[in-house]
Amino acid sequence: MNEMSKVAPAQEAVTRARIDLAALHRIAWQWGWSEAVVNHMTFMVPGSNEHFFLIPYGLHWSEVRASDFMVVDLAGKIIEGKGRAELSAVSLHGPLHRLPHARCVVHTHQPNISSLTALKDQTLLMTHQDAMIFHGAVAYLDAYEDLPLDASAGEICASVLGDNIVLMMKNHGPMVVGETIAKTFQTLYYLDRVANVQLRAMSTGKPVETISEELAAKTGPFFRRHYLGEEADMHFNAIKRMLDRQGADYAA
Repeated sequence: MNEMSKVAPAQEAVTRARIDLAALHRIAWQWGWSEAVVNHMTFMVPGSNEHFFLIPYGLHWSEVRASDFMVVDLAGKIIEGKGRAELSAVSLHGPLHRLPHARCVVHTHQPNISSLTALKDQTLLMTHQDAMIFHGAVAYLDAYEDLPLDASAGEICASVLGDNIVLMMKNHGPMVVGETIAKTFQTLYYLDRVANVQLRAMSTGKPVETISEELAAKTGPFFRRHYLGEEADMHFNAIKRMLDRQGADYAA
């Protein structure tokens, strides 16, 4: 094996990660998940446990390209690229990226999920079949303490999240993590949909029917394997094909 063949697979993984993360930003903007030039979607550089991709502060999600990402260490130091690292992105994402299952970390303020976090009881209910994806996989931060401007905020989030894939932050919004970009996208996609179903059901003022604890506990692991496994890749690739048909330049 020559030196080029050793390097190529690693570089290919980095390039693919940049493209997929850029696509995720574009999708989130199209679907109304973005907020001004804040919120954050990050992914660990393939092969590294110390560095992650982050867009420069001020770049709108509708214009993110693969080549725009800075490489930032877990403390916020810019290792590669140009721009400024937004403070809360580093303070929240740095500690979370230390968790082994949090290669990708996504934080949004999208209305459906954020509305749930504004309720006295922000529990995600088993109101719909798809909600069972999240049974036993959601953690709750039950008080809004302060602006997340230093690493202590992220350390609290990481501690509360544990080995779950979703953190509901009271009066704030969700943090979603995953091993891959596609899986994390799929998790946020379904979280948004089941939050919407719950809010709509609650808005009728009628009693809300939930799936039994016994059935949800039995079925939750199957739903996670089904929806967040191979299907996550298929769905994410389909959405990228949609972006390609629109002529989006996210891969540039």
